[in-house]
Amino acid sequence: MLRKSEAVTSGRSSDAAPNSASGLPTEIGVYVKRGNEWVEIQPEVVNWKTGGVFKSIASMGVVKGDVNGHLDRKQSPHRFGSPLEFVIIAPEGVAVTEYQLLKLHENSNNREFRTVTGGVFHVKGGATRDLVSFEGKKVASRTFSITLSGLQGGEYGFLPPSGVTSASGGSIGKMYTFTMVP
Repeated sequence: MLRKSEAVTSGRSSDAAPNSASGLPTEIGVYVKRGNEWVEIQPEVVNWKTGGVFKSIASMGVVKGDVNGHLDRKQSPHRFGSPLEFVIIAPEGVAVTEYQLLKLHENSNNREFRTVTGGVFHVKGGATRDLVSFEGKKVASRTFSITLSGLQGGEYGFLPPSGVTSASGGSIGKMYTFTMVP
């Protein structure tokens, strides 16, 4: 029987050759530490959907709509217990502060988060409603270590900066998701 901190229902060892000096992966992506091994978290596709269109039309554009990110499936294929140690290998020129850790809202057959909130006469960007703060420590070039503890059970995901859409919606992105087992 696995302890909660060892629970992993999915995930494979990184195909990326580890950095020989540090043992860290070298390919761009998000990895979680399981034992002495880094396991790559495969990204899921985010579909962007707009909401509040009828409110916007009825108010002749005074009330702006929302933009929500939707992910298929009710839960992530990756399940972990606390505490968690992640490594994010970012593309050149991207800082860890450009990634967002988001709490996902579970629906009957999908998960969602809000990225743009519409209001009267304005649109507020950023996923502040669902944002979870974290600190990343630079451990090598483009490589950041993140330790998470105290997260409540539920669905979470790291949204990379390329995964953000404009207020017009219509594009797709990616998110590195996981389920925190209570």
